[in-house]
Amino acid sequence: MREAIVVGGGAAGTSAAASLAERGIRVLLLERSARLGGRAASFSFERRGEEVDTGEHVLLRCCTEVVALLAQLGVEESVAFQPRLRVPMRSGSRRTVLRSSPLPGPLHLLPGLLGYNLLHVRERWRAVGTAARLLLGGSSQEETFRDWLERRGESRAAIERLWDPISVATLNAHANTARLDLAAKVFRDAFSRPHGADLGFFTRPLSRVFSAIVLYLAARGGAVRLGARVDAILANGGAVRGVRLATGEVLESDAVVAAVPPFDLGRLLPREAVGDAYLAGLGRLRWAPIVNVHLWFDRPVLEDPFTVCVDSRLQAVFDVSRLHNQTGATHLVLSQSAAEEWLSLSPAEIEVALLPELRRAFPEGEGAKRLDALVVKHPRATWVPGPGSERDRLSPLTPIRGLVLAGDATTTGWPSTLEGAVRSGRTAAGLLL
Repeated sequence: MREAIVVGGGAAGTSAAASLAERGIRVLLLERSARLGGRAASFSFERRGEEVDTGEHVLLRCCTEVVALLAQLGVEESVAFQPRLRVPMRSGSRRTVLRSSPLPGPLHLLPGLLGYNLLHVRERWRAVGTAARLLLGGSSQEETFRDWLERRGESRAAIERLWDPISVATLNAHANTARLDLAAKVFRDAFSRPHGADLGFFTRPLSRVFSAIVLYLAARGGAVRLGARVDAILANGGAVRGVRLATGEVLESDAVVAAVPPFDLGRLLPREAVGDAYLAGLGRLRWAPIVNVHLWFDRPVLEDPFTVCVDSRLQAVFDVSRLHNQTGATHLVLSQSAAEEWLSLSPAEIEVALLPELRRAFPEGEGAKRLDALVVKHPRATWVPGPGSERDRLSPLTPIRGLVLAGDATTTGWPSTLEGAVRSGRTAAGLLL
Protein backbone atom coordinates (compact mmCIF):
# COMPACT_ATOMS: atom_id res chain seq x y z
CA MET A 1 0.00 0.00 0.00
CA ARG A 2 1.43 3.33 -1.09
CA GLU A 3 -1.71 5.48 -1.20
CA ALA A 4 -4.88 5.77 0.87
CA ILE A 5 -8.07 7.80 0.99
CA VAL A 6 -9.46 9.08 4.28
CA VAL A 7 -13.11 10.14 4.24
CA GLY A 8 -13.91 12.74 6.89
CA GLY A 9 -11.81 15.62 8.18
CA GLY A 10 -12.78 15.52 11.83
CA ALA A 11 -10.51 14.48 14.69
CA ALA A 12 -10.65 10.78 13.73
CA GLY A 13 -9.91 11.39 10.05
CA THR A 14 -7.15 13.87 10.83
CA SER A 15 -5.55 11.36 13.20
CA ALA A 16 -5.77 8.52 10.66
CA ALA A 17 -4.36 10.69 7.87
CA ALA A 18 -1.44 11.91 10.00
CA SER A 19 -0.62 8.38 11.16
CA LEU A 20 -0.61 7.02 7.61
CA ALA A 21 1.42 9.91 6.23
CA GLU A 22 3.96 9.51 9.02
CA ARG A 23 4.59 5.97 7.74
CA GLY A 24 5.17 7.08 4.17
CA ILE A 25 1.65 6.59 2.75
CA ARG A 26 0.42 9.26 0.34
CA VAL A 27 -2.95 10.31 1.75
CA LEU A 28 -5.88 12.08 0.16
CA LEU A 29 -8.15 13.48 2.90
CA LEU A 30 -11.70 14.28 1.76
CA GLU A 31 -13.96 16.60 3.77
CA ARG A 32 -17.44 17.51 2.59
CA SER A 33 -17.61 20.89 4.34
CA ALA A 34 -15.50 23.98 3.78
CA ARG A 35 -13.72 23.57 7.13
CA LEU A 36 -11.85 20.85 8.95
CA GLY A 37 -12.69 19.59 12.42
CA GLY A 38 -15.99 17.78 11.92
CA ARG A 39 -18.07 18.16 15.07
CA ALA A 40 -15.10 20.04 16.56
CA ALA A 41 -14.95 22.76 13.93
CA SER A 42 -15.37 26.53 13.88
CA PHE A 43 -17.13 28.94 11.53
CA SER A 44 -17.18 32.62 10.70
CA PHE A 45 -19.77 34.71 12.55
CA GLU A 46 -19.75 37.65 10.19
CA ARG A 47 -21.86 39.97 12.31
CA ARG A 48 -19.11 40.06 14.93
CA GLY A 49 -16.20 39.47 12.57
CA GLU A 50 -15.12 36.46 14.67
CA GLU A 51 -14.44 32.80 14.10
CA VAL A 52 -16.62 30.85 16.53
CA ASP A 53 -16.27 27.23 17.62
CA THR A 54 -19.32 25.05 17.03
CA GLY A 55 -18.81 23.66 20.54
CA GLU A 56 -16.63 24.39 23.54
CA HIS A 57 -14.09 21.54 23.78
CA VAL A 58 -11.93 20.98 26.86
CA LEU A 59 -9.13 18.44 27.18
CA LEU A 60 -7.81 16.60 30.20
CA ARG A 61 -4.08 16.09 30.48
CA CYS A 62 -4.75 12.34 30.39
CA CYS A 63 -5.88 12.83 26.76
CA THR A 64 -2.41 11.82 25.67
CA GLU A 65 -3.24 10.92 22.06
CA VAL A 66 -4.81 14.32 21.32
CA VAL A 67 -1.75 16.00 22.80
CA ALA A 68 0.52 13.76 20.70
CA LEU A 69 -1.44 14.54 17.53
CA LEU A 70 -1.21 18.29 18.12
CA ALA A 71 2.54 17.95 18.66
CA GLN A 72 2.84 15.83 15.48
CA LEU A 73 1.10 18.57 13.50
CA GLY A 74 3.20 21.31 15.14
CA VAL A 75 0.27 23.05 16.88
CA GLU A 76 0.76 21.94 20.48
CA GLU A 77 0.61 25.57 21.60
CA SER A 78 -3.07 25.56 20.59
CA VAL A 79 -3.94 24.12 24.01
CA ALA A 80 -3.04 25.71 27.34
CA PHE A 81 -3.16 23.34 30.32
CA GLN A 82 -3.69 24.33 33.91
CA PRO A 83 -0.59 23.78 36.10
CA ARG A 84 -2.92 21.87 38.43
CA LEU A 85 -6.63 21.00 38.33
CA ARG A 86 -8.74 23.96 39.42
CA VAL A 87 -12.50 24.09 38.79
CA PRO A 88 -14.33 27.23 40.00
CA MET A 89 -17.88 26.34 41.06
CA ARG A 90 -20.97 28.46 41.70
CA SER A 91 -24.16 27.63 43.56
CA GLY A 92 -26.23 30.77 43.18
CA SER A 93 -23.70 33.49 43.90
CA ARG A 94 -21.86 31.21 46.35
CA ARG A 95 -18.37 30.45 45.09
CA THR A 96 -15.98 27.59 45.77
CA VAL A 97 -13.12 25.85 43.97
CA LEU A 98 -12.65 22.12 43.43
CA ARG A 99 -8.92 21.53 43.09
CA SER A 100 -6.20 18.92 43.32
CA SER A 101 -3.19 19.09 45.62
CA PRO A 102 0.53 18.20 45.35
CA LEU A 103 0.00 14.89 47.22
CA PRO A 104 1.21 11.72 45.43
CA GLY A 105 -1.02 9.29 43.53
CA PRO A 106 -4.78 9.48 43.94
CA LEU A 107 -4.28 11.16 47.32
CA HIS A 108 -4.07 14.46 45.42
CA LEU A 109 -7.90 14.38 45.30
CA LEU A 110 -8.37 14.17 49.06
CA PRO A 111 -8.02 17.84 50.09
CA GLY A 112 -10.20 19.00 47.20
CA LEU A 113 -13.07 16.66 48.07
CA LEU A 114 -12.84 17.34 51.79
CA GLY A 115 -12.79 21.08 51.14
CA TYR A 116 -15.73 21.04 48.72
CA ASN A 117 -18.03 23.20 50.81
CA LEU A 118 -21.09 22.83 48.59
CA LEU A 119 -21.56 19.50 50.42
CA HIS A 120 -21.93 18.77 54.12
CA VAL A 121 -18.89 17.29 55.85
CA ARG A 122 -20.42 13.81 56.05
CA GLU A 123 -21.20 13.92 52.32
CA ARG A 124 -17.61 14.91 51.56
CA TRP A 125 -16.21 11.92 53.46
CA ARG A 126 -18.62 9.60 51.66
CA ALA A 127 -17.51 11.15 48.34
CA VAL A 128 -13.91 10.27 49.22
CA GLY A 129 -14.92 6.62 49.65
CA THR A 130 -16.89 6.66 46.40
CA ALA A 131 -13.93 8.17 44.56
CA ALA A 132 -11.71 5.40 45.91
CA ARG A 133 -14.18 2.75 44.68
CA LEU A 134 -14.27 4.35 41.22
CA LEU A 135 -10.49 4.27 41.05
CA LEU A 136 -10.50 0.57 41.95
CA GLY A 137 -13.37 -0.71 39.81
CA GLY A 138 -16.83 -0.05 38.46
CA SER A 139 -16.88 -2.05 35.24
CA SER A 140 -20.57 -2.79 34.63
CA GLN A 141 -21.88 -1.86 31.17
CA GLU A 142 -25.46 -2.61 32.23
CA GLU A 143 -25.83 -0.29 35.26
CA THR A 144 -26.15 3.47 35.22
CA PHE A 145 -23.74 5.66 37.12
CA ARG A 146 -26.56 7.09 39.27
CA ASP A 147 -27.92 3.67 40.24
CA TRP A 148 -24.45 2.70 41.42
CA LEU A 149 -24.00 5.99 43.31
CA GLU A 150 -27.32 5.51 45.07
CA ARG A 151 -26.34 1.96 46.03
CA ARG A 152 -23.20 3.48 47.50
CA GLY A 153 -25.36 5.72 49.66
CA GLU A 154 -24.54 8.99 47.89
CA SER A 155 -27.10 11.66 48.74
CA ARG A 156 -29.20 13.50 46.19
CA ALA A 157 -27.25 16.69 46.93
CA ALA A 158 -23.90 14.95 46.38
CA ILE A 159 -25.07 13.49 43.08
CA GLU A 160 -26.46 16.80 41.82
CA ARG A 161 -23.59 19.00 43.03
CA LEU A 162 -20.60 16.73 42.40
CA TRP A 163 -21.11 13.49 40.48
CA ASP A 164 -23.69 14.58 37.93
CA PRO A 165 -21.67 17.65 36.82
CA ILE A 166 -18.67 15.34 36.28
CA SER A 167 -20.81 12.94 34.24
CA VAL A 168 -22.37 15.69 32.13
CA ALA A 169 -19.05 17.42 31.46
CA THR A 170 -17.14 14.29 30.43
CA LEU A 171 -19.83 12.05 28.90
CA ASN A 172 -22.52 14.52 27.74
CA ALA A 173 -24.97 12.43 29.76
CA HIS A 174 -26.52 12.74 33.19
CA ALA A 175 -25.59 10.15 35.78
CA ASN A 176 -29.00 8.50 35.46
CA THR A 177 -28.23 7.79 31.78
CA ALA A 178 -24.47 7.18 31.62
CA ARG A 179 -22.97 3.71 31.87
CA LEU A 180 -21.06 3.01 35.07
CA ASP A 181 -18.03 1.57 33.27
CA LEU A 182 -17.46 4.70 31.16
CA ALA A 183 -17.93 7.02 34.12
CA ALA A 184 -15.42 4.94 36.07
CA LYS A 185 -13.00 4.89 33.13
CA VAL A 186 -13.02 8.67 32.82
CA PHE A 187 -12.51 9.00 36.57
CA ARG A 188 -9.64 6.48 36.64
CA ASP A 189 -7.86 7.96 33.64
CA ALA A 190 -8.15 11.49 35.00
CA PHE A 191 -7.60 11.01 38.71
CA SER A 192 -5.47 7.89 39.21
CA ARG A 193 -2.33 10.01 38.91
CA PRO A 194 -1.50 13.64 39.67
CA HIS A 195 -2.16 16.10 36.84
CA GLY A 196 -4.22 13.61 34.82
CA ALA A 197 -7.30 15.78 35.31
CA ASP A 198 -5.63 19.14 34.64
CA LEU A 199 -7.84 20.97 32.17
CA GLY A 200 -6.60 22.13 28.77
CA PHE A 201 -8.34 24.94 26.88
CA PHE A 202 -7.99 25.62 23.18
CA THR A 203 -6.44 29.03 22.56
CA ARG A 204 -7.54 29.41 18.93
CA PRO A 205 -10.59 28.42 16.85
CA LEU A 206 -10.76 24.69 16.30
CA SER A 207 -10.75 24.64 12.49
CA ARG A 208 -7.50 26.58 12.54
CA VAL A 209 -6.05 23.85 14.75
CA PHE A 210 -7.13 20.97 12.52
CA SER A 211 -6.15 22.81 9.33
CA ALA A 212 -2.53 22.04 10.24
CA ILE A 213 -3.12 18.66 8.58
CA VAL A 214 -3.12 20.43 5.18
CA LEU A 215 0.57 21.36 5.32
CA TYR A 216 1.47 18.12 7.10
CA LEU A 217 0.05 15.99 4.27
CA ALA A 218 1.36 18.28 1.51
CA ALA A 219 4.90 17.92 2.88
CA ARG A 220 4.52 14.14 2.54
CA GLY A 221 3.00 14.02 -0.93
CA GLY A 222 -0.62 14.00 0.18
CA ALA A 223 -3.47 16.48 -0.07
CA VAL A 224 -6.72 17.70 1.48
CA ARG A 225 -9.83 18.38 -0.59
CA LEU A 226 -12.54 20.49 1.07
CA GLY A 227 -16.09 20.57 -0.25
CA ALA A 228 -15.59 16.99 -1.45
CA ARG A 229 -18.76 15.13 -0.52
CA VAL A 230 -18.42 11.36 -0.80
CA ASP A 231 -21.63 9.69 -1.98
CA ALA A 232 -20.45 6.09 -1.84
CA ILE A 233 -17.55 3.85 -0.92
CA LEU A 234 -17.01 1.43 -3.80
CA ALA A 235 -16.21 -2.26 -3.47
CA ASN A 236 -15.87 -5.21 -5.79
CA GLY A 237 -14.95 -8.82 -5.17
CA GLY A 238 -14.86 -8.30 -1.42
CA ALA A 239 -12.27 -5.50 -1.62
CA VAL A 240 -12.56 -1.73 -1.55
CA ARG A 241 -12.00 0.02 -4.88
CA GLY A 242 -12.29 3.70 -3.97
CA VAL A 243 -14.99 6.32 -3.50
CA ARG A 244 -17.50 8.18 -5.63
CA LEU A 245 -18.05 11.90 -5.03
CA ALA A 246 -21.37 13.73 -5.29
CA THR A 247 -20.08 15.23 -8.53
CA GLY A 248 -19.84 11.73 -10.03
CA GLU A 249 -16.03 11.72 -9.91
CA VAL A 250 -14.54 8.36 -8.95
CA LEU A 251 -11.32 8.23 -6.95
CA GLU A 252 -9.70 4.81 -7.01
CA SER A 253 -7.86 3.30 -4.05
CA ASP A 254 -7.43 -0.10 -2.46
CA ALA A 255 -7.12 1.44 1.01
CA VAL A 256 -9.88 3.60 2.51
CA VAL A 257 -10.56 4.88 6.03
CA ALA A 258 -14.18 5.91 6.64
CA ALA A 259 -14.01 8.42 9.49
CA VAL A 260 -17.54 9.82 9.42
CA PRO A 261 -20.24 10.02 12.12
CA PRO A 262 -22.37 6.90 12.66
CA PHE A 263 -25.46 8.61 11.25
CA ASP A 264 -23.64 9.18 7.92
CA LEU A 265 -21.81 5.87 7.71
CA GLY A 266 -24.73 3.70 6.63
CA ARG A 267 -25.37 5.63 3.42
CA LEU A 268 -21.71 5.38 2.35
CA LEU A 269 -21.02 1.69 2.84
CA PRO A 270 -21.97 -0.76 0.06
CA ARG A 271 -24.75 -2.73 1.77
CA GLU A 272 -24.45 -5.67 -0.61
CA ALA A 273 -20.86 -6.10 0.57
CA VAL A 274 -21.26 -5.53 4.33
CA GLY A 275 -24.82 -6.79 4.87
CA ASP A 276 -27.67 -5.15 6.77
CA ALA A 277 -26.88 -7.07 9.97
CA TYR A 278 -23.45 -5.45 10.16
CA LEU A 279 -25.00 -1.96 10.28
CA ALA A 280 -28.01 -2.75 12.46
CA GLY A 281 -26.46 -1.47 15.67
CA LEU A 282 -25.90 2.02 14.29
CA GLY A 283 -29.64 2.55 14.06
CA ARG A 284 -30.00 1.81 17.76
CA LEU A 285 -27.47 4.39 18.94
CA ARG A 286 -29.21 7.31 20.67
CA TRP A 287 -27.92 10.87 20.40
CA ALA A 288 -27.32 13.55 23.00
CA PRO A 289 -27.44 17.25 22.07
CA ILE A 290 -25.28 20.16 23.16
CA VAL A 291 -26.47 23.77 22.97
CA ASN A 292 -24.01 26.66 23.12
CA VAL A 293 -25.17 30.20 23.82
CA HIS A 294 -22.63 32.81 22.73
CA LEU A 295 -23.02 36.19 24.42
CA TRP A 296 -21.00 39.34 23.93
CA PHE A 297 -20.76 42.02 26.65
CA ASP A 298 -19.08 45.39 26.86
CA ARG A 299 -17.03 44.40 29.93
CA PRO A 300 -15.81 41.29 31.81
CA VAL A 301 -18.41 39.20 33.64
CA LEU A 302 -16.50 36.23 35.13
CA GLU A 303 -13.75 36.26 37.73
CA ASP A 304 -12.25 33.12 36.17
CA PRO A 305 -11.73 31.93 32.58
CA PHE A 306 -14.50 29.38 33.16
CA THR A 307 -16.92 28.30 35.88
CA VAL A 308 -19.19 25.31 36.48
CA CYS A 309 -22.62 26.09 37.92
CA VAL A 310 -24.77 23.82 40.10
CA ASP A 311 -28.27 24.35 41.53
CA SER A 312 -28.92 26.27 38.33
CA ARG A 313 -30.11 25.69 34.76
CA LEU A 314 -26.67 26.95 33.75
CA GLN A 315 -23.95 24.31 33.45
CA ALA A 316 -20.56 25.63 32.29
CA VAL A 317 -19.63 29.20 31.37
CA PHE A 318 -16.46 30.04 29.41
CA ASP A 319 -14.82 33.41 28.87
CA VAL A 320 -13.59 32.80 25.32
CA SER A 321 -12.05 36.28 25.10
CA ARG A 322 -9.71 35.42 27.95
CA LEU A 323 -8.99 31.88 26.78
CA HIS A 324 -8.15 33.12 23.25
CA ASN A 325 -6.37 36.24 24.55
CA GLN A 326 -8.71 38.55 22.62
CA THR A 327 -9.26 42.23 23.27
CA GLY A 328 -12.45 44.22 22.87
CA ALA A 329 -15.86 42.87 23.79
CA THR A 330 -16.14 40.01 26.30
CA HIS A 331 -17.25 36.83 24.54
CA LEU A 332 -18.89 34.25 26.83
CA VAL A 333 -20.16 30.79 25.96
CA LEU A 334 -22.87 29.14 28.06
CA SER A 335 -22.31 25.47 27.26
CA GLN A 336 -25.32 23.25 27.95
CA SER A 337 -24.61 19.51 27.65
CA ALA A 338 -27.21 16.70 27.60
CA ALA A 339 -29.39 19.56 26.39
CA GLU A 340 -32.64 17.86 25.34
CA GLU A 341 -34.75 20.45 27.17
CA TRP A 342 -33.34 23.28 25.03
CA LEU A 343 -33.70 21.83 21.53
CA SER A 344 -37.34 22.76 21.01
CA LEU A 345 -36.87 26.35 22.22
CA SER A 346 -36.07 29.27 19.94
CA PRO A 347 -32.77 31.15 20.38
CA ALA A 348 -34.67 34.03 21.96
CA GLU A 349 -36.42 31.71 24.44
CA ILE A 350 -33.12 30.09 25.39
CA GLU A 351 -31.48 33.45 26.03
CA VAL A 352 -34.47 34.68 28.06
CA ALA A 353 -34.18 31.56 30.25
CA LEU A 354 -30.40 31.61 30.76
CA LEU A 355 -29.44 35.28 30.87
CA PRO A 356 -31.09 35.86 34.29
CA GLU A 357 -29.33 32.73 35.58
CA LEU A 358 -26.02 34.21 34.41
CA ARG A 359 -26.73 37.53 36.12
CA ARG A 360 -27.68 35.71 39.33
CA ALA A 361 -24.61 33.47 39.40
CA PHE A 362 -22.14 36.27 38.58
CA PRO A 363 -23.21 39.45 40.39
CA GLU A 364 -19.73 40.85 39.74
CA GLY A 365 -20.88 41.32 36.14
CA GLU A 366 -23.74 43.60 37.14
CA GLY A 367 -24.09 46.47 34.71
CA ALA A 368 -22.37 44.64 31.83
CA LYS A 369 -24.25 45.50 28.65
CA ARG A 370 -25.23 42.65 26.33
CA LEU A 371 -24.02 43.48 22.84
CA ASP A 372 -24.92 40.42 20.80
CA ALA A 373 -25.95 36.77 20.99
CA LEU A 374 -25.77 33.59 18.94
CA VAL A 375 -27.27 30.17 19.78
CA VAL A 376 -25.72 27.07 18.22
CA LYS A 377 -27.56 23.75 18.57
CA HIS A 378 -26.00 20.32 18.01
CA PRO A 379 -28.83 17.76 18.07
CA ARG A 380 -26.40 14.85 17.54
CA ALA A 381 -23.28 16.04 19.31
CA THR A 382 -22.38 12.65 20.85
CA TRP A 383 -23.96 9.23 21.19
CA VAL A 384 -25.59 8.46 24.52
CA PRO A 385 -23.28 6.16 26.52
CA GLY A 386 -26.16 4.27 28.15
CA PRO A 387 -26.29 0.63 29.28
CA GLY A 388 -25.86 -1.74 26.36
CA SER A 389 -24.68 0.94 23.94
CA GLU A 390 -21.26 -0.64 23.37
CA ARG A 391 -22.94 -3.60 21.65
CA ASP A 392 -24.23 -1.27 18.93
CA ARG A 393 -20.83 0.05 17.90
CA LEU A 394 -18.86 -1.52 15.06
CA SER A 395 -15.45 -3.10 14.88
CA PRO A 396 -13.01 -0.90 12.93
CA LEU A 397 -12.39 -3.95 10.73
CA THR A 398 -15.09 -4.32 8.07
CA PRO A 399 -16.03 -7.33 5.91
CA ILE A 400 -14.51 -5.43 2.98
CA ARG A 401 -10.76 -5.91 2.48
CA GLY A 402 -8.88 -2.60 2.58
CA LEU A 403 -11.74 -0.65 4.24
CA VAL A 404 -11.46 0.27 7.91
CA LEU A 405 -13.56 2.54 10.11
CA ALA A 406 -12.65 5.31 12.53
CA GLY A 407 -14.68 7.60 14.75
CA ASP A 408 -17.27 7.08 17.44
CA ALA A 409 -19.12 4.48 15.36
CA THR A 410 -16.34 2.08 16.36
CA THR A 411 -15.59 0.15 19.52
CA THR A 412 -12.88 2.40 20.92
CA GLY A 413 -13.60 1.72 24.59
CA TRP A 414 -13.94 5.49 24.93
CA PRO A 415 -16.98 7.74 24.97
CA SER A 416 -17.66 10.32 22.23
CA THR A 417 -14.67 12.56 22.93
CA LEU A 418 -11.75 14.06 21.01
CA GLU A 419 -9.47 11.55 22.69
CA GLY A 420 -11.64 8.63 21.61
CA ALA A 421 -11.77 9.99 18.06
CA VAL A 422 -8.01 10.43 17.79
CA ARG A 423 -7.37 6.97 19.20
CA SER A 424 -9.80 5.45 16.71
CA GLY A 425 -7.97 7.17 13.84
CA ARG A 426 -4.64 5.78 14.95
CA THR A 427 -6.18 2.31 15.33
CA ALA A 428 -7.64 2.46 11.82
CA ALA A 429 -4.29 3.51 10.35
CA GLY A 430 -2.55 0.70 12.19
CA LEU A 431 -5.00 -1.86 10.82
CA LEU A 432 -4.42 -0.66 7.25
CA LEU A 433 -0.66 -0.71 7.68
